[in-house]
This record gives sequence, structure tokens and C-alpha cells, in this order.
Amino acid sequence: MAAFKPMPDFALGPDVPESGFVVTELGGGAYGVTEGMVNTMFLETTNGVVLVDAPPHLGGERLLAAIESVTDKPLTHLIYSHAHADHIGAAHQLDRSGLQIIAHEMTGRFIEEAHDERRPLPNVTFTGRRETLDIDGTRFVMDYTGDWHMPGNLFIHVPERKLLTAIDSFTPKNPPFFRLVFSAHVPAYFKAMDQMLEYDFETVVTGHMALYGTPEDVATNREYINDLRRSATGALQTVDLQEAAAAADVPGNNKQAELKVWMDAVVARAAELMPAWDKRIGGTDIFLTDNLNAVAWSVAND
Repeated sequence: MAAFKPMPDFALGPDVPESGFVVTELGGGAYGVTEGMVNTMFLETTNGVVLVDAPPHLGGERLLAAIESVTDKPLTHLIYSHAHADHIGAAHQLDRSGLQIIAHEMTGRFIEEAHDERRPLPNVTFTGRRETLDIDGTRFVMDYTGDWHMPGNLFIHVPERKLLTAIDSFTPKNPPFFRLVFSAHVPAYFKAMDQMLEYDFETVVTGHMALYGTPEDVATNREYINDLRRSATGALQTVDLQEAAAAADVPGNNKQAELKVWMDAVVARAAELMPAWDKRIGGTDIFLTDNLNAVAWSVAND
């Protein structure tokens, strides 16, 4: 079994009490809620509460308890950031009488095709790049800028609160999760970091672990993935496919094995070329080779 380094203190969030959740005030009636593995946010408006996602790790009961810890107003709106069950799979546990469930139409299509009762279909959808909603005087700007995580993924901006929600974009103080957070299209993932920094925000909610980020955290993630790309590019320029196949004694008629051992060699060389990052983000050893593999194939093919 692989031995992993302990996470540094700066990459850890708050301790979770017996209630099973921590609520953090984000300003202007907005709150973050986490149980340590996932996080999301809700915002109190004049007449109710707007919630982004309903992660199963928090569950409907704890989500409602988190909301009730700061307000007695009812849940009126639920915005789906995207279709993945690890972020909206507890939506069926919420009281949906009168609840507006809002999503991009592509998210609705994915949920419909999944036939998953845990993920109720949205009853308000939109197409195109941008939808702006005024909910009790609070403006929510929902942008679909490309498939940086999956089709239908949204940036949800609350301009007057300087708050951005970008679920599964990155994790503050951590490297990206497995293969750039399962990015559907690696160039779009790189572009998404630039797009995020075009918004006016002070806090970003990103969906995993217990920390909320800042524009500086977005810039740090962008710098890290650019180092991944530079290292992968350098390795691709120096590792020869035929030499890698010969070194691994691959049979001459096994072309898929040739590609496998070549990319393994590229990733190993790229890891050697990566600058040290462990003073700035925690867990650099966990997904380094997975992320380099995704970036290297993208550099080679995209």
C-alpha cells in the first residue's frame, strides 16, 4: 500500500463537531457548510433561502440543520451546479413542495438519462451561456462557459456579495483531484482558471474538503497546473516511444502496450521535472501522476 504524507496544517479546514457539519459565514447573508469531505453554500434572501447543490455526504437532514442554525426562513430555491450525484444526490431528501430547482438544460438532460430518483429533475432550466435571476432582490448570475468539468457545469456568481461558486473546479490549498477533477476536456479546464479570475469575487466555494478559496487560491491552482503542463511538455520532447518500449521488452506486435509504457515513462520523467510545491499546497504526492497523465495526453493530442 502506498504511503502518503500527512496533510500540512495550512491545507486543513476546521474540526467538525458532533453535529456533523460546520457553518461558516461568508458575508452578506451567505454561508458555507461542510462536513469535511464536501462543501457547498446557501444564501438567505428576504423571503427564503437559496441553496447550491445537495451533497449526499451532508445529506438532506444535516443540510437543513445547517440552514436552520442561522435562519428559520424556508428553502425556496435549489441551484444544481452540475449533474454529478456526489453533489446533488441528496436533493430527494429535501421538501420539494414549492421548491424551484434550477439548472442548465444539459444538466437536466443528464439527470433524465440517469434515471436516478435521488436527483429530482430541475423544474427551471435555461439554455445558452448565461442566465441571470433576481431572487428577492439578490442577483444570481449562472454561466456555462464550457465543459471544464462536464457539460452543463456552472459558475454561479453573486456579484453584490462578491461570491463565486464553482463546484469541482479545484480545491483550495490542494492540487486538483484525480485527472484534473475528471475534466471532460483538459484545455477547457486550463481556460476555466482564467475565466474564474475574470469575476469580481472575494470568496469561491469549490465543492470539496473544508476550505473556501480566494482569487489568490485560483491563481495558485493555475500556476500549479501550468507547471504540470510545462513538465509534461518537456517529458514528451525527451522520452522516445521506441526506446521506452524496448526498455520494457514490449512484444513488437503489441502497439497498445507500447503506448502504455511510453506514457508511463513520460509521466515518470515529467514528475522529475516538476518544481517543489509542498510548501504551498498539501497532498502533492496523491494525484501527481494521474494529473500528469491527463495533461501529457492532452499536450500530445489537443
